[in-house]
Amino acid sequence: MTTHPIAGLALALLAGTVAAKDHPIRIAIAPGKVAEVCMPLAAGDTLRWRFKASVTLDFNLHHHVDKEVLMPVDRQAVQADKGELAIDRSNDWCLMWTAPAQAKRVTVEGVWSVLPAK
Repeated sequence: MTTHPIAGLALALLAGTVAAKDHPIRIAIAPGKVAEVCMPLAAGDTLRWRFKASVTLDFNLHHHVDKEVLMPVDRQAVQADKGELAIDRSNDWCLMWTAPAQAKRVTVEGVWSVLPAK
């Protein structure tokens, strides 16, 4: 028995099995500087990320509420990381990397994706 491609997609959507689209991360950071990848997320979404850097650096996931910076993920001196976070507030959220001051040019490569709220 064969299933029509559209019917298969509809079943996958209903089952919640459609994979989130991967967005590439390819950035270069000057010594002592930061780079961010930001995206609008809705409460209930799940953000996933993974990356590798050419040297150890600091990484965080944050968003701003008025003048306050909320940072549910804060990693110090990592060269790679992967994770996911269930988003609790609709807002613009940012993945951010800080290059060490003594490093030459730092490269970061990876992907991020969003699983929409159900």
